Amino acid sequence: MSENTGFISVPWKQHRLGAMYNRPFPSVSHPECIGVCSINASREFVDDASCASYLAGQPWPPLPFDLNGGIEDVIRKPAENGKRDLENMLLYIKHHQKELLLQGSSDAGYLRLDSDFVTLRGILRQIMCLQYDNRTFRVKATLLNGNIYMCKEETLEQQVENANMTKAQRDMCSWGFKFEQYLTSAQAQGKPVTNVPVNEAEEFMGVFHTNLAGISMLYGAELDCVDSMEPVDFKDRKVLESLKFVELKTSALNMNKYQTRSFNSFKSANWWSQSFLVDITTLYVGLRDTKGMMQKIEKIDVPTLTRNKPWSPSAMTWYLEEFLRNLKKLLLTINDPFAVVQVTFSDKRANYEVLRGAEHQILPDWYRDLLKTRT
Repeated sequence: MSENTGFISVPWKQHRLGAMYNRPFPSVSHPECIGVCSINASREFVDDASCASYLAGQPWPPLPFDLNGGIEDVIRKPAENGKRDLENMLLYIKHHQKELLLQGSSDAGYLRLDSDFVTLRGILRQIMCLQYDNRTFRVKATLLNGNIYMCKEETLEQQVENANMTKAQRDMCSWGFKFEQYLTSAQAQGKPVTNVPVNEAEEFMGVFHTNLAGISMLYGAELDCVDSMEPVDFKDRKVLESLKFVELKTSALNMNKYQTRSFNSFKSANWWSQSFLVDITTLYVGLRDTKGMMQKIEKIDVPTLTRNKPWSPSAMTWYLEEFLRNLKKLLLTINDPFAVVQVTFSDKRANYEVLRGAEHQILPDWYRDLLKTRT
């Protein structure tokens, strides 16, 4: 029987920034996109590619261009808890249950997925980066029918910090969305439409499956755009397997010494892990000045992000593997479908607390009912 509190072993000490790390990269299967869905302007799940964007046909709008255009009318994403993001994955499973749900066993009265973990790409990315980034991060996980579901949970301090963001901070966050508007189109090889307010509430999500050293994962990932000369049939699995997704980023032009150090140690690691988890090989990075004027656009091959950096992609991936493996062991030991394990990464530790009660659940009742075998 597991204790209600404790800590999960993670390899904090396996590597420090700038040191040598010789452990070979763990075995990882090619991340496979098995489907897509959309979150519309009202934050409702839609089982189609209606929010998909294409990398716009060149030439792109002439530089410099202003990322503040229409910023007073921007439609920002409302504050939501991590359970809402996970629920979008659950809704995808519901809409594709014939392909995804399996009978638990010959005599079991339940259905299950052929994956150890169901979660979001952003959570996996943040866990990988915790090898070097000591900021506080919290997740909740529960085991149901052999599958582990994991979502993000904001701490009270993070909630306060987000609620107290200044207008300047919010505007800077919006610059990234505006940059996407300048480089994308609703049609293949179309032209950007930049004279309308950006709706930051809309999302296009891909659903991916991969296997990390024997741990199978099913996760959703918000995708910026697809690079295709022709319209894409997103319902065709074979088409999805060959799609080239592209990530769009913004960064400071003429970085100072502090910004350069931060980029080399942390930001580049975030960019690499985010791309690695969905097999993105190309980034387009917009370099902007302090006033939000886009001055230059660079194309970056993702593998080059690892060159001459103090972090190790192998160490980051092993960090994720060990955490997931030990979390799985803990949940199997607890063996309670209504137990929620809350893990808080802080001060080089991963402390956990086992929570029970309706207020702590991360899976809605309708999903639990879905996984019961019909008689």
